[in-house]
Amino acid sequence: MTEAVSRNQNMIALSEFSKLAIITTLVRDSPIALGRTGLMKCLFFLKILENVPLPYNFRLYTYGPFDSHVLEDLQYAESLGAIKSTLVSYPGGYGYRFEAGPNAEDIERRAANSVGKYREKIDLILSQFGRRSAIDLEMVSTLIYIDRSFTSKGKKVELSVLARSVHDVKPHLSTNIIESEARGLKERGLLTAVD
Repeated sequence: MTEAVSRNQNMIALSEFSKLAIITTLVRDSPIALGRTGLMKCLFFLKILENVPLPYNFRLYTYGPFDSHVLEDLQYAESLGAIKSTLVSYPGGYGYRFEAGPNAEDIERRAANSVGKYREKIDLILSQFGRRSAIDLEMVSTLIYIDRSFTSKGKKVELSVLARSVHDVKPHLSTNIIESEARGLKERGLLTAVD
């Protein structure tokens, strides 16, 4: 298990309001409107890349790392008026788009210390990933998830092995595009298992 992942599991999880405030801040400050996939992946990146002690246990799922508790928290945040969702039509179906709700500032104010403590990390994740499409976020988060899986087993792999592993899970993604994305992540120091 990687030092970062071990450290993450030993952290005390954020309070309920802190967690909701971080979700609200991500929604409000994202450079483009986040949907469920975008928000899920930003929370994954905050936990895995930036060691923010979010209480989620992400598992690999249809669109990359997923935890159903995020959806529960989104519903709770919406019921409190921290965020609001709009059902939107896309060429492939329907999805949700989130924006700050009428009580967003109140929720953020109640957890100002947590939001302030993690402000730089939130800004960093939004600047790196906030403008990416859902399919890009699916690929990047799956790359990082599988990379950390190799690391947790004490394995070092070549970039091509990581790309093939992601392609095996996500056959609709091109191996060349996966490799290119993995190369960029490696150059930015975001992969831990790649030689």
